[in-house]
Parts: sequence; structure tokens; C-alpha cells
Amino acid sequence: MSLLFILALSGTDNPESAAGWGILGLLYAVPFSIVATVKSFAKAKPEANVHDQLLKLNELREKNIISEEEFTKKKEILFANYQ
Repeated sequence: MSLLFILALSGTDNPESAAGWGILGLLYAVPFSIVATVKSFAKAKPEANVHDQLLKLNELREKNIISEEEFTKKKEILFANYQ
């Protein structure tokens, strides 16, 4: 964005204004990119709620949707990913 301001205003008679607008664009772009990066990381890694996932697994086991062996394997994977 700062490059856009610099290029757009570089043909003017006042190069200091182009540099000033470039700096203003940079001051906008840096916090914006930090916020965008943080938001993308937050979306990529869902909040791990082991308790709820364990309850769901147990419910599947009680309904005989998954076997005891599958429950144990999934529980171990869940705990391994939690640590």
C-alpha cells in the first residue's frame, strides 16, 4: 500500500508528500498484516476441548457405534495431541 502511495504521488512536484503518504500507508499496513496473521492462526488451530471430545467418544462407545478398542485408540490420540 505504501508503494502504491509513493508511485501515485511520485510524479508530483513535492516528493516529500509522496514519501509522507508512503509512510502513512506503511503505518496502516503493518498493524493490518499483524491482525490478519493472528486471525488466520486462530482459525487454523481450533480450540481443543478434550473434555467434550472425550464425552462424545464415550457416547459413541455406549451406543455401540465404535468398539472399545476404537475408543481406546481415539482416546490415546486425543491425549497425545493435547500434550
